Order: sequence, then structure tokens, then C-alpha cells
Amino acid sequence: MGKKQEQKKKTLKIKIILFLVICAIVLVTLPFSGLIENKINSKRTENIGDFATLIEKDCVVHVIDVGCADCIALELPDGKKGLVDGGVYISSKVKSTYQQNSVNYIKQYVFDGNENGTFDFVVMTHPDADHYNNYELIFDTFQINKVYRPPVFYNKDDDAQTQKEIQRAKDAGLMDGSETAFDENTFYTIDTKLFSKCLDKMYSEPGCEIVFTLAPTTADIVSSDALKPYTIRFYGPRHTCYPTKSYNNNNSFSALMTLEYKGHSIMLTGDTTKEEEKDVMDACDLPEVDVLKVAHHGSNTSSSVAFLNKIKPKYALISTRTDTNKYNLPKQEIIDRIISCGVSEDNILQTQKSGNLVFAIDSDDMYIGATTEVVVKTIKWWYVCAGVIVASGAFIFGVKIKTSKRK
Repeated sequence: MGKKQEQKKKTLKIKIILFLVICAIVLVTLPFSGLIENKINSKRTENIGDFATLIEKDCVVHVIDVGCADCIALELPDGKKGLVDGGVYISSKVKSTYQQNSVNYIKQYVFDGNENGTFDFVVMTHPDADHYNNYELIFDTFQINKVYRPPVFYNKDDDAQTQKEIQRAKDAGLMDGSETAFDENTFYTIDTKLFSKCLDKMYSEPGCEIVFTLAPTTADIVSSDALKPYTIRFYGPRHTCYPTKSYNNNNSFSALMTLEYKGHSIMLTGDTTKEEEKDVMDACDLPEVDVLKVAHHGSNTSSSVAFLNKIKPKYALISTRTDTNKYNLPKQEIIDRIISCGVSEDNILQTQKSGNLVFAIDSDDMYIGATTEVVVKTIKWWYVCAGVIVASGAFIFGVKIKTSKRK
């Protein structure tokens, strides 16, 4: 009996170790669920709203699928090209893919296959990495003639970049000529290497003019074709709130802007916060718009009820992917809020569901379209993991394992 009992214990120990090893292997794969599902699920690409036709309209806004990030290209009626932000999702696992895909999209659809196109202007809404971390590749690939940058400055000890930023603030009239350092109670500053590298890239671009975005002093961008008049207007950040008001989040310095053409309009928001929304509404009369690019990827830090009721959008576009962001954006709370403020659920479009989104205007009307990857077979990886663990447990603990007997 002693030997049999010892053998049973030994067998159980082997089974438990084997089961735990399988569980560990399976659980290690869970953080990569999104990538695995993208590989194992069958997909096909479809067009919504006749994408090929829409991109030939007079005025086209491309919300490019870059994960939970922003990269929005503008094709304007007078032939000008613009770019609002140029970020991709920050995860190293997918970052390089999104970076190249967005540049390839711009080459193909914005510059009609031209490898060396020119952007007449680029708007950096604010310096969050997911809004500008692809600028290096973009500036290396395309000519940039003008940059609108936010009134957020690089500031780290007393290095060379900080000294350049102090001079830039003085040149723009945002700092007194006698000041030698940024007052942290007045200026919002950051000290990331990425932002410093981005500034070097911007200020070394040949023939590129750089201006600070501060409404209402920042001039409108207007059409050079009198027969096709359009206006891009900056509503935020407000000059009256800077530098006299100190925000505690650089999202509150986001460029809040509208593009208006032929009686239709779209509002672009960066990561505008509720606080900035209120300051803008207190300072000016925001217009109603047809389309809203929802701020901060559908986070509950933005899109207040008062703001949505003021601009009354008919459509809402959200740039995000829940399988590539740990914050699970967009929040259902924001989706419900947008619906409660008059946007039908069918008119809320997300890049994660519809791919690259397109808003187009011509002399007749406005149009919404998209390219989308449709999942034909949906397999959730955590279902597979649970199944493997249950099946392994049933098999291992249901099978007798023979152990060698000692002579």
C-alpha cells in the first residue's frame, strides 16, 4: 500500500506540473490577443459609400486608420493639401506598421501616387505622442511648407533646445524679452526626447514657416480660388486663456478647428478637454457642424453634453482601436452621450470598425465613406485559451500516467 500511495502522489505531481505549464504558456499569450486575432481571423476589404468616388470630390477629409491615434489629411478645393496631426498608436509591436501604412495611404490617396508630395500646412494639435510620433517619417517623405504648433514648450534644465524654445516664445510675443526661463505657473512645458526631436525636425525643414496656434489671433486658412471658397477657422486654444490661465493637461491646448465649404462643415478637435470646450464656448459662438471628429478617441475627458448640444453634429467620427489601447476607447458612456445628443448610432463611425474614414464635400452635397476590413470569421483568442485550459485539465487528470517502478 505504501508504494501504491507513493506512486499516486508522484503521478498527481506530474499531472499538476504539466497542467500548470500549459496554463502558463496559454496565459502568456493573452496580452497579444489583438495581434493573434488579426492573424487568425479571415478578413476582406470592402468600400462603404463608394470610397473611390468620394476621394475625387472637391473637398476631402481623410481620417486615416492609425490605431488609437490621430492622422487626418485634407484635400482642399483650391488644390492645397493639409495634415492635422501625424501620429500612430504608440505600442512598439504595431507602431512601425501603422507608420508606414499611413504614409503609403497619403501617397496613394492624397497625392495620387506621387512619392514626393507637398503639404501646404501641418497642424500639430498638441504634443501627445499618438498625435505626432510619425512626424519624422512624414517630414522625411513630404515637403512641409507651414506648421501650426500649440503653445506648449519643451523645457528641460538649461539645455540648448530649451534656450531655443525661450527665444521662440519671445519672438511670438508670448514671453517678455527680459525673461530667461519658463515660469511653470504660466507656461505649460514638457521634457520628452520625442518632442525635442520633433521640434528639431520642424525647425530644420527647408522653407517651412512655423506659427503658434492661439485663437482668435491665428489667421484663418482660406481658399486661393474665389470660385471655391472655403475656410479653416481656429477656435482653440484661446489666447485669452494663455498664458494667464494654467491648464494642468496639455490636451487642453489642443487645436479646435472647423473646415467649412459649400454650407457644410467638419470640426477637428485633437484631444480637446471639457475644460477647453467650456473656455471656447465662453469666448465665442461655436457653429453647428455636420461632422465631429470626436476628441481624445472617445475618452470621457472630452465631449461634454453642453459642447455636443452647441455644435449639434449629424455624424461622429472616432479614430481608435480597442485591441491596441489599454484604455478601452471609445468609452460606451461617450457613445451613449453622442446618441443622446441627436446623432444616430448608424452615424457614429469608428476606424476600428470601418478602416479609413472619408468625409467629402462638393457642389451638390456632403458624403461619408470608408474602407473597411470585414471579419468573416470572428474567433476570440481568450475563448481559445479557456478551451485549451479546460480540455488540458480534462485530459491530464482523466488519463492515467504510468511511472517506472524501481527495482
